[in-house]
Amino acid sequence: MEQEFSQWRLSYQGPALIISSGLVYTETTKPKGLHLKDVLKMIKAHPRLQYYETTVKRRLTLGDALAQHRMGDLGKEMGFSVSINLIYQEHDRAFCKVPRTGGQLLSKHFTSKPRRV
Repeated sequence: MEQEFSQWRLSYQGPALIISSGLVYTETTKPKGLHLKDVLKMIKAHPRLQYYETTVKRRLTLGDALAQHRMGDLGKEMGFSVSINLIYQEHDRAFCKVPRTGGQLLSKHFTSKPRRV
């Protein structure tokens, strides 16, 4: 009986900004509803900040409507506050040093190793 192993595939090649394993911004992804260009614009406008916040428009989902007791607004487009906090990111990798500001994030490469379990 042969065992098949999955092959590594290249799914994207281009600019990327990786803040954490859950916040990987590329031209084709938009974690938290933000595009790469949106995040870069916020950081370039205020490179010394550690915390970035903006509002994105999206439809109110069933989960949001239930949590906020707003069933009458279900499906309506609304503004939602989203943030990126560079200091309080959870990482599944071990870093010797992490960026403290958006400017540092854009100006350096930060190397890491897998965390030991």
